[in-house]
Amino acid sequence: MLLRRSGENQSEDYNLGVITEADEGRVGIDREDILLEIAGAVVNGDPQSLEQVRKTGAEFLGEQALADAIAVAAGFNGITKVANATGLPLDAETETTTVLMREQTRIDQFADSYKANQF
Repeated sequence: MLLRRSGENQSEDYNLGVITEADEGRVGIDREDILLEIAGAVVNGDPQSLEQVRKTGAEFLGEQALADAIAVAAGFNGITKVANATGLPLDAETETTTVLMREQTRIDQFADSYKANQF
């Protein structure tokens, strides 16, 4: 789900800062509590948390939607690690079109280059 772009196309307003705890409140998507729980468990990789979230997720989302949510969270986590490890910069268009989203989520603070400058 492309929240930023699809939200613009559908005139929806999502609070993406909630995802990185840069803001409080709700993101504004259906079933966001369980989806955020799934994403957190996948990124943290704790086996007990993953086991619990699989049970809860299957109950609230169903098996297929749970598998999709886990795959998306794992995929984004992996893609970010590859980009960080290789030092891959954002392309010019992405850098331009994501300025507001990156400010709202403070996602740039997760970049290795940002972290290196802090210490």
